[in-house]
Amino acid sequence: MKKIIQIITIIIIVLQACKKTPKPPVIENPILLNYTFENDNEGWVYGYSDYPSTLSLNDSLVLYQMLYGHATLPASIVPAQKGLRIKGMNRSDDLFMYVKKNLSGLVPNTLYKITFEIEMASNAPTNAVGVGGAPGEAVTLKAGAKAYEPKNIKDNLNHYRLNIDKANQKDTGIDMQILGNIGVADDTKNYTLITRSSPTPFSASTNSDGKIWIIIGTDSGYEGLTDLYYSNIKLKLEKSTN
Repeated sequence: MKKIIQIITIIIIVLQACKKTPKPPVIENPILLNYTFENDNEGWVYGYSDYPSTLSLNDSLVLYQMLYGHATLPASIVPAQKGLRIKGMNRSDDLFMYVKKNLSGLVPNTLYKITFEIEMASNAPTNAVGVGGAPGEAVTLKAGAKAYEPKNIKDNLNHYRLNIDKANQKDTGIDMQILGNIGVADDTKNYTLITRSSPTPFSASTNSDGKIWIIIGTDSGYEGLTDLYYSNIKLKLEKSTN
């Protein structure tokens, strides 16, 4: 009888342990993400690259006119809405202005196909003449992803360059694809909402923690001022079957 009670006790303990074992989280496939920035940055971080690392704070504010932050879109955008503003004067003839975000909760060490749909407010005209290039067509919008954080490193010429392969201006890099340019229309005077999307899904792998960095930015060949507002970013992440 004593032995039977011991066996029953063991069974009860095992059953209770099974009940306490957490189930693995269900990861949706595909994952659809939509950022509207109505209240804040929603975890997106601003950055600049392809400019001198010796630039003083005053020069970054005056010479390069670097300005960024969560802001209300210009008055010509109706109804009123918020977005991520990023501004810069392309003194280096190659200024890259970007936003990035770390995504977590994905399947570790897994290849994902990522589709981007970017809405932004731009006042860049098409078929216009500009120093070094056109203010619309010479500013290329790129998007990509990497298992580690995209960030600046110094090259041997004391310039900041990204530690990922985005290529320059209208060229496509391994780690970023081209979505288009920021040109609106020939008669552009006011800020207008434009949408740019992935021509094909972009492939990138997560790291061992199931994380991936998303990066979106403009690569400029126009040696003038570019002032943009990201108003909506949509992402679709789907596990690759290849």
